Amino acid sequence: MTDPNRPYDPNRPYDPNRPYEPVPEQVGPYDPATDVTATPTADPRLALATGRYWAGALATVLVCALIGLAAWFIVDQVAGQDLQNPPFGDNGALGWAIAGALFALLAAVVLQLFVLTTPRPTSFFGWVVALATIIMATLQFTSGKETLSAVLTAVVWVVLGAAVWSLLTGVLSRTVLRRTRAVGTA
Repeated sequence: MTDPNRPYDPNRPYDPNRPYEPVPEQVGPYDPATDVTATPTADPRLALATGRYWAGALATVLVCALIGLAAWFIVDQVAGQDLQNPPFGDNGALGWAIAGALFALLAAVVLQLFVLTTPRPTSFFGWVVALATIIMATLQFTSGKETLSAVLTAVVWVVLGAAVWSLLTGVLSRTVLRRTRAVGTA
């Protein structure tokens, strides 16, 4: 049986002949304000390598525009079904390319704002993109048009939302910077 007053150390091998070592006396709770050895060296805020971030964001915009164009082409021209109109523009290839591009561009702006202002930007961004995607996908069922068209349009929005989230969080992982400051500066 082990001694309950003796702290457990998993790195210390068992030695039955070792004498009892008392637990060191507790001094009180740790107060970082009084600790002279604690010197903050990192600013908890994040920054972006802005040029690289926006290069990746514009590549995401291009990919999402091509997703909108490809979705229209596959559904309308190949399958012979109709997609519902995007929120802006007509139901043609250009309308869906613009819809995908604007969705990605707006998401890139929101992500940059989250990085500069929130403690966990990817968590908030994931929720915002997921909720915006759900809203855009379910909005198609309120128009009163045929169900197949609404389902196909909802699938396009889900694919666009997945692309925006995966591409922009990938860009962010390569462009986010942790700010550092000199010791003793505020």
